[in-house]
Amino acid sequence: MPDALPTDDLVADFVAEARELVQAAAEDLLALDGAPDPAVLNRVFRSVHTLKGSAALFDWPDMLAVLHAAEDGLDAARAGRLRTGPGLVDASLAALDATARWTEAVAATGALPVGAAAESARIVESYRSLLAPAGGTPDAVPASPMPGRAPGVLPDWAADLLADLRERPDGALTAVRYVPRADSFFAGDDPLGLVRRLPGLLALHLAPAAPWPPAETIDVFACNLAVALLTTDPRAEVDAVFRLVRDQVTVATLPPPAAAKDSEPAPDPETSPAADTASGADTAHKTLRVDAGRIEALVALADDLAAARTALGAAVAQAATGADLADLLPALRASDERIGRLSAELHREAVGLRLQPLTRVFRRFPRPLRDIARGLGKEVTLTLEGEATDIDRDVAEGLFEPLLHLLRNAVDHGIEPPEARTRAGKPAGGRIVLRAESRGERVVVSVADDGRGLDPAFIRARAAARGLLAPAALAALDEAGVIDLIFAPGFSTAAEVGAVSGRGVGMDAVREAVTRLGGRCTVESRAGAGTTVRLALPRAQSLARLLLVGVGPELYGLPMEAVDELARVKRERIGDHGLGAATILRDRTVPVLHLATLLDLPGEAAPTTPSAAAQLVVLRLGDERVAIEVDRFAGRLDGLVRPLPGLAALPGLAGTTLTGDGRVLLVLDPDTVIGRERGEGTP
Repeated sequence: MPDALPTDDLVADFVAEARELVQAAAEDLLALDGAPDPAVLNRVFRSVHTLKGSAALFDWPDMLAVLHAAEDGLDAARAGRLRTGPGLVDASLAALDATARWTEAVAATGALPVGAAAESARIVESYRSLLAPAGGTPDAVPASPMPGRAPGVLPDWAADLLADLRERPDGALTAVRYVPRADSFFAGDDPLGLVRRLPGLLALHLAPAAPWPPAETIDVFACNLAVALLTTDPRAEVDAVFRLVRDQVTVATLPPPAAAKDSEPAPDPETSPAADTASGADTAHKTLRVDAGRIEALVALADDLAAARTALGAAVAQAATGADLADLLPALRASDERIGRLSAELHREAVGLRLQPLTRVFRRFPRPLRDIARGLGKEVTLTLEGEATDIDRDVAEGLFEPLLHLLRNAVDHGIEPPEARTRAGKPAGGRIVLRAESRGERVVVSVADDGRGLDPAFIRARAAARGLLAPAALAALDEAGVIDLIFAPGFSTAAEVGAVSGRGVGMDAVREAVTRLGGRCTVESRAGAGTTVRLALPRAQSLARLLLVGVGPELYGLPMEAVDELARVKRERIGDHGLGAATILRDRTVPVLHLATLLDLPGEAAPTTPSAAAQLVVLRLGDERVAIEVDRFAGRLDGLVRPLPGLAALPGLAGTTLTGDGRVLLVLDPDTVIGRERGEGTP
């Protein structure tokens, strides 16, 4: 009978500690893969030893057996009895992967998942093989107990499939349990398409791999499916169909009925760990660890705000008794200013609690990138930069799948094979840089490789062959427009389907995922020199000081931090200086653009009367200054700017806020507005 849900403090402490220890040990193991280091090996051993000691407090024998085996293997490497190489690293990563998934299962259900015993036995056996001396028997490594099921008993999911058959064929059958990863669509997998390739299909069960979330929060690009099937197709043919998703599949061979009494179902020696805890990461508790000093600062601000509210209440009480309002005005104004300042500080501190460095997201990528590169026979180095950049927790969590897809693309499509790179005069090993940097209230995350780059001519030809655009429209595209076609649904530059990409689900899913986060996605590439994909994302909901400007009847907000000055300039001082309208301000030539034109607003052309004064907002864009002409200045506003996914696709909009009378105000992103006018594609 499963244990109770983990409300116990000991279990909660174990889950929090295990997540951190697994993360740290996995990062150290990847470092060991390239250059064995005794100090790093000792750190991994200590992490596993601590995990084993913590797991020993509970009745989880399968987890304990795996951690005990891993500890023995790492200890043998420390003592020099076992070589520190890919074999030990792979086995230890498998042990950590299993521990991580089982930990999430414990956090969600209070017990290890079904199938943990079989997976534990396989991992323990991998360590036994590593520790076995040549021609002898392996060193003592604990065997994984398998309570709750007699050896050879047909798995429940396979037994259910057999029960659905009205009549069982005489020959052997193959049972398959396939639980696609949540990000399978980003890898280009088509789960049901694979099932359709089995002509001997006899029974099929489809079920959600995890409980469905509320309809309004469903991610249409996340796969939530568990497939169980029974087929007459031979084992070898089944393996061939699922060869690209072997880590997600459990296969069992069922002997003919006459032989069933004398033989047992043969479990796949590589049974999928993912099958036991599909979507395990999705069930993890969302928790924040907050420095005590920040909590104390919030409490102090709340106290100050309460005191300011008391002062305001006293002034209001005096007004209610008939006191002269003129005498009360200074006190009311002072209270209003104090409450405004304190509420802004309180909001800033509260939003800061949701910010987290991108370190945890970035450091999840070296492992899968290593596996992908090894599978493709390529040499790739991943460099992480700007890991300490802070971003909203929800945005950080939503970045993993689109970034993983971009990294897969960079390895598969971008980085050339070693021999091709050598012929091109490049180092045999390719380089990918994953970088994050702050740009005002946005964070730009980029994936850059030094591979073959994108070939606009090839993209144009592929788009023509697939009929993505009419011939005239395709011919009218410039190079940047052609490259942007890689975001078209179903478009792929792959010549053939492979294990990593080329199956028709690609950059459109990346752009859609980034748009849902309130961001935008752009790409730059040079043939032979590499490709850079940039994701510009909101750092967090922000309380911003805004300048209100009017165009016709509409009002818009501009961030005050980007405003250099306001100016009224006679129109006769604005002329064409060769590259468009400009004026001279403080002995410097400043380009002049009209906001109505930038926003494609109809019928709002700039006045042509020479005597009319132009109302200019001078914006700072890096080292440049650009003036935007508006119809009027309409004051200032402090507001909470919310990035809305629905607005992310509209160029130039940073989000919305509410005015004092409850109206929705569109807040502009100056960088994007001006960049769009100039034809710039970078964020």
